Amino acid sequence: MSFVEALFRKSDVTGDNVLDYDEVKQLLRSLLGSEPTQEMVDEAFKALDVDGDGQVNFEEFKSFMLKANVNDFSTLSSDFNESMLSPSHSSDLEFVTELEKYCKSHRGVNHHLLQNLASGAFGKKETADLLLRFLSAYSKFNSNFIANIKALLGMLDNLHHIEVLSENLEEEMGQYDEETLIEGEKMGIRRESIAGIPHRQLFIELVELLETKLARSYSKFIPDYICEKLTHAIEESTKHGKLGLLAILYFGSELIVPQIYSYILDGLRLSMGLTNEEAKFLILHIDMDKDHADELREIIVDNCRTKAERLVLVKCTRLLLDARVNFYDSVLKYGSEMSEPMFNINTVDKCCFSDIASRANVLDMCRDHIEGSVVLDVGCGAGHLCRELLNIGATKTVGVDISSAMIHAANAHPAKSRTEYYVVGDAAQLKLELLSTTNQTNLMPGAGFDMGVFDITVASFLFNCMSVTEMNQCISDIHSLVKPGGHFIFIVPHPSFNCGRGKESRNYFADRDRLSEQQINDDLRTNAYSKILQDYTDAVISNGFEIVQLEEVRTTSTATNLIVKLRKPSETVGRNNANALTMLPKKLTWSKAAMKHPRNAFIVNIPVEVKQELYAAALNAYEDGIKIDRAKAPRRRSMGSRQESLDAAGYFPVDSFAALRSFSVTVRNCLLHETGLVLLKGLDLDTFSALDPLADPDQVVACSKLAYYIICSHIGTVDGSARGKLFDVKNNNIDAMDGKNDNVLFSVSDCEASWHTDGASKDKVYDCVGLLCINPSSVGGKSKISNACNAFDKVENALPKFLMHELTRPVPRDILENGKGRGNDNFGTQLSRTESIKHLRISYNSYPIYVTKKDRIRFRYMRHWIETAHQKVHWRLPTMLRIAMDVLDDTLTEGCCFYERLERGDILICNNSCRAKYDKLSQELELRNK
Repeated sequence: MSFVEALFRKSDVTGDNVLDYDEVKQLLRSLLGSEPTQEMVDEAFKALDVDGDGQVNFEEFKSFMLKANVNDFSTLSSDFNESMLSPSHSSDLEFVTELEKYCKSHRGVNHHLLQNLASGAFGKKETADLLLRFLSAYSKFNSNFIANIKALLGMLDNLHHIEVLSENLEEEMGQYDEETLIEGEKMGIRRESIAGIPHRQLFIELVELLETKLARSYSKFIPDYICEKLTHAIEESTKHGKLGLLAILYFGSELIVPQIYSYILDGLRLSMGLTNEEAKFLILHIDMDKDHADELREIIVDNCRTKAERLVLVKCTRLLLDARVNFYDSVLKYGSEMSEPMFNINTVDKCCFSDIASRANVLDMCRDHIEGSVVLDVGCGAGHLCRELLNIGATKTVGVDISSAMIHAANAHPAKSRTEYYVVGDAAQLKLELLSTTNQTNLMPGAGFDMGVFDITVASFLFNCMSVTEMNQCISDIHSLVKPGGHFIFIVPHPSFNCGRGKESRNYFADRDRLSEQQINDDLRTNAYSKILQDYTDAVISNGFEIVQLEEVRTTSTATNLIVKLRKPSETVGRNNANALTMLPKKLTWSKAAMKHPRNAFIVNIPVEVKQELYAAALNAYEDGIKIDRAKAPRRRSMGSRQESLDAAGYFPVDSFAALRSFSVTVRNCLLHETGLVLLKGLDLDTFSALDPLADPDQVVACSKLAYYIICSHIGTVDGSARGKLFDVKNNNIDAMDGKNDNVLFSVSDCEASWHTDGASKDKVYDCVGLLCINPSSVGGKSKISNACNAFDKVENALPKFLMHELTRPVPRDILENGKGRGNDNFGTQLSRTESIKHLRISYNSYPIYVTKKDRIRFRYMRHWIETAHQKVHWRLPTMLRIAMDVLDDTLTEGCCFYERLERGDILICNNSCRAKYDKLSQELELRNK
C-alpha cells in the first residue's frame, strides 16, 4: 500500500472512506507532532475539501498530497481552447462563440442515450418506460429554474439586460404574446392549455400523462445518485454569483435544451404517439428557448470582458455539462436494473478473459514493437499475457487489475520474474492508481505520467466491463501513459455480435451502454456493457490515437472478437493549450553569425507608435484604478461610475492597440521560431512622470508594470496561477543557498542563480519568461543567456550514452510554493511541506532535463533544485548525474554569447524551453508569460 493510501486509511478512523473534520484534526496532530490550533484545522480542512461537501474523499486527499504546486488551480479541460480566455487575443463575441461550440459538441448534448431514445432503439415499450424514468428524474433538479432567473435579475444593473430577462421570466410563467399563441394554434396547441400556465406545471402535466398511459409511476422511486452530481454542479455554479447563474441559464440550459428536448420529443412520438397538444411543454421550449438563447447571449457577451470572468464561465459550463453526462449514464444504469458485473467460473486459471480468448493475435500485433519495451497490461488477470510478452522480448511489464484475487494469483505464480509487477487498481482511474502505487511497480513518478511511461499498452476484454464514460476516461489515461510513437492494443467482443457468441445482436443500438448477461463461451458468463463500433472509434480518435489495424477474429465456433491496434503520434501536439507538457517546442539553434554579433541578432527597438499606445493606455488605466491583478475599480468615465471587478487584460477593447498587435506578432515569431531571445529597448519609463508632473515614484512604477503587462499580454497569454501575473524580483535578505532555508526562490535573494530555466514544477511549463528593468543596480544585475539546443548537440556528441542518459531520464526536483520562505506560507502550505509529505511530493516532481524528438526539444534545468531535492529526500546525488551536469554547465558557459546588464525600461524575453539563463539579482520585475 502506498504512503498516501496508508496515511488516509490510518486517518479514516470510522472506515467510511472519507475524512471528517475531527479525523483531519487527528491527521494534523500526527503530522505536526503537536496539537493544532482551531485556525490550523479550519485552514487544512478547507484546503483538502476541494468540492466543499463537508468531507474529504481519497481523491481529494491524494490530489493534495501529490500536487507539485499548491497555488496552481487553473487547469482547464484540454478540449477547450484556452487561448480564448485572453481578451487580448479574442473578442468577447469570439470567446462566446468558441464556448458555444464546446457545448454543442459535448456528450452532455449528444449522449448516446438521447440518440437511442430519439430513434426508439430500445423498442417501443422499453423506450417509453425509459423516457418516463428519464423525465421523472429530470424533475428533481429543474424546479429551480425560475428561482435562478429571479436571482440573476437581482444582480443585473443594465436596463436592457433586465428587460430581456424579465421577458424570459414572463414566458416561463405562461405569459405569451398574441403571435406566440397563434403559432401554437397552428401546431395544434390550444391557447387555453398554455396561457397563464407556468412551464413547471406543463412539465408536471407531461409526466402525469406518461404515468397514466403506462400505468406506472417512478416519481417516488428515483434513486438519489441519478441527480446528485447535476444538483451539486448547479449549487457550485450559483456560488459564483452572476457569472455562475449565466452559465446555468445559458450554456447549461437555453443554448442546449432545444437539441436535448428534440431528442425526447422524437422518442415520445415514436414510442407513444404523443400529439403536439400532449407534448406542448417540449415544443414550446424547442421553439422559445432558441429565442431566449439569442437574448441571453447578449448578456453573456457583455459579461466576459476579463480573463477571470471567462474562466468562471468555462469552468461552470464544463461542470454542468459533465454532470449531465453523469445524469444520462445514471438513468441508463437505473433503467437496466442489472447488478454489477459478475463472473461464473470455477478456477483461477480461467478467470481472466485473456486466458480463454485471442492471446495469440494480441501477441502477433505486439511482436514488431516488443523488443526492449516496457509494457502495461490493463485488466491483467493472473498475468498470463504479461509473462508471454516478457518471453518474446519485453524488458518490463506492469499489470493492473481490479480483482485482488487475480493480482494475488499473478504475484504468486512460480514463473514470475523480477521484471513483472502487479497491482490492484481500477482501470477507470488508471493514472491515479499507478501514481499511488509507484513504490510497488518501480515506476518513477513525474512528468512521464503525462508524457509517456510505456512503449506498449494492452487490454484484453476490459472495455466490455466498463460504461462508455468509464472507457473514455481509461483511454484518455492510457494515451497519457503511452510514449509518443508507442502502441495500444485491445481486444473486445465484436460489437456486432452478442458479446462474442457469433450470433448477430438483435438489439445493437438498444443495448448500447446497458448491462446485460452475456455468455462468453460454454464455461464463462458475465454481466457486461454492450457497445456499438462507433463507441470505440469515437473514444480512441477523440483522445488522440491513430488507428493502425482492425482485425476480426473468430477464435472458436461461438466466439467472435475484435482486435484494435492504435498508435500515439510521435509528435503529440497539445490540442488547445500552448504550454501542454506533451507539446514539444521547436528546436532553435543559434548560427555562428548570431553568436558573433548578439546585439544585432537579439536587440529589437520598440517602434514609436507602439510606445505611444503603451504610454497612453498605462496612464489611463492607472487613473481609473486598474491594477495588474484583480482590483475593484470603476469603468472608464464614459461608461459610468459604477464599481466592478476588472483587470488590466480585459480593460481595453481588443482593437485598442493596432500598432502593438502587429509588433507583438513579430516578437512572438522571434521567440518561438527564430532566435528564442528578444531584448526590447526604447521604453522610457520617465515618460510617465513627464506626462504627469505630479506623479510620485509609486505611480511611475505602477504605470511601468501596466505597460509591461499590456505588451506581454499581446505577445502571449500571461499566466498568474502560481505567484501572480507579476512577481517582484528583489532582495528580501533571504539566502537561497542556505540549506536551512526552505521554499526560497533566487528571485527574492541576492544569490547568484546558475544556469537555469524558470519553473520547477513537473505539471507546469512556461513557454516564455520576461523581465522588466525598473531600477538598474550598480553591482550585479547582469544576465547571461546561452542556447540549450546548441549545448545539447555538443554534449550529445561528447558524452557516452550512459552519461547522456542522465540528462534525458526523469530527475527529482525541489518543490516551491510562494518561494519566499516558510515564514510567509499559509498553513495549507506548511502542511504540504511536512517532512513525510514533502518527501512524497519531491518523488512525484520528477522530469528530464532534456526531452527531444526529431526537431523538437524541451529544456528544463536548475541544478540547485535537483541537488536540494536529493538532499531533502535523503538520496545520494548519483555520480553519473553529477558528471553529466558538470559537462552541461561547462558547455552552456562556453556557448554563452549574451551577457548584458539591463538598463531602465529594458524588457528581456526568453524562450523558456530552449534557452538557459544565469542571473545575478538587480531591482527588476519578473513576469512569467506563457
